[in-house]
Parts: sequence; structure tokens; C-alpha cells
Amino acid sequence: MKVLYTSDLHGEIHLCQELLSLVMSNSIEIVMIGGDLLPSFPPTKRYEDMVPNQKTFIAQFLLPFYNRMLGTTSVQQIFLISGNWDLGYPYLFKEPAKGIVDLNQRSIRLENGYEFIGYPFVPPTPFRPKDYEKMDDRESPWPPQKNPSYIRSSDQLDQLTPIDPYLYLRGQGTIEEDLDRFPKPLIPKKTVYIMHSPPFGTRLDLIQGGKSAGSRSIKTFIEKNQPLLTLHGHIHEAPELSGAFMDQIGETLSVNPGQFSWAGRDASRLHAVTFEIENIKETLKHTCY
Repeated sequence: MKVLYTSDLHGEIHLCQELLSLVMSNSIEIVMIGGDLLPSFPPTKRYEDMVPNQKTFIAQFLLPFYNRMLGTTSVQQIFLISGNWDLGYPYLFKEPAKGIVDLNQRSIRLENGYEFIGYPFVPPTPFRPKDYEKMDDRESPWPPQKNPSYIRSSDQLDQLTPIDPYLYLRGQGTIEEDLDRFPKPLIPKKTVYIMHSPPFGTRLDLIQGGKSAGSRSIKTFIEKNQPLLTLHGHIHEAPELSGAFMDQIGETLSVNPGQFSWAGRDASRLHAVTFEIENIKETLKHTCY
């Protein structure tokens, strides 16, 4: 089964178009997108307009784009998780959509026995949207926060609610606690985790200055559970800085394809990987490296 994984498209239409071309040229059957699907900033640059802008993008472009992919290519299913900028993500699933699967904190087992499990939360960032951020654990340090930060008011409203990020995050539990409650997969060696945050202290989470910005709890979880494969995103520049888009954690292969976009240029550079799930290491290919 041929799989394509990418992340952090941030509503860039030219990257979506390249994704479609890649799907068609490689006879892809499963597409996975690991968060930050939607435009981060509205044209007004006002946080208050973020959700309405993302909602419009979903209705006018993204859902028709996914349906076109499902209807005109070999793709059978599209598996999605949200990223820390995707405050409008629930609008993707307001109406049932055949073939488009919400994998946020869910497990889906395919007929061939492979199991996909999604996890969207990232450790606290310096950015203001907080719906998909949690403390990594009770001890890990945070970067300085911007006050006010914002969360969605409710599933029924487009507005954002200003919050004190320190108070909010301390009341939301931790990534460590979430992962401790995860159901055990039937066969770890046939399990793929799609997690927006990369594991801490690997080639997949380097930011400018050489620091790591991934999740310690996710790293510990991978070390302990040893799934077949973990797929990540969030830190766009990591492969460029580390020189690698994959790392080995025990017997587990972990991948962050990274992402860069050059809006307005003639040549797009979608960062994605393709592989055959039955033979990942021998078939794993990156679109740029």
C-alpha cells in the first residue's frame, strides 16, 4: 500500500496543488497530513478573524480539493490531524465526508492490520493560539508566553476568547498524561503514530540556534512502546538544520519531512515523503532530499 505523508501546508494552495500532482504520479493510495492544514493568519492580520478565515478556506477550497483527490486519483482515504494553528479544524467534519478521516486522538485499523493513531497537541509555543497546546509534563520548561493568548469560544462560534496562557495551560493536563491514557495498539510493529510535535532531542526538532523544541513525553512514549513508525511536523526547518528528515529511536523509525514554501515563485517545493507501508525503510523517499 503506497502512502504519502506531509505536514504544515498552512493553507498554501500551490503546495496543495503539488500534493495532488505527487499523488497522481506515484499512484498513492493513502494520504496522511500531520497538522497545520489551514491558513495561519487572515488577510486582516487580526487573530479575531482567524477562525472565520479558516472556515471560508475549508468550504471554498480544502473540502472540494480533498473530494477531487478522492474522486479522480487512486487515493482511498485521507487521514488528518490538526496542528497548533488549526483553530478552525472542527469545521472540516461538520458534515460527514466519505474518505476524509479525523485521526485526532483516534485509532483506525485498516483491513491489512496496520493501525493509525493521531495526536495533535504540542508543548507550549511562543504563539498565541492555544487550542492544541498542552504542557509537555509537569516539569518541562516553557518559552515565554504572550498575554493575551486565544482559544476558540466554542464549537458553535467563530470567535476567539482571550486567555492568560499560563493559567490556561496549567489547567489543561499534559501530553504525558494523554499518552499514558492512550489505548494499546493490537500490534505495535504494525502501528503508525501521526503526531504534530516531533520527539525532543532528535534530528527532527531542531530550531534556529540549535535548540530542540519537540516533546520529551513523545520521545519517552516512542522509546517505551516502539511502534513501527512515527510521523511528525511542526518544526519546519528541522531537516534543513540537522541534515536529516528521519531518525531512529530504538527500533522505531521517526520522520519529519519539514516544510518550506515560496509563495509567488514559479517553483514550489512541497516537503513530503512517500513509502510502501509493508516495506518502509527500503521505499521511503523524500521529495526534496
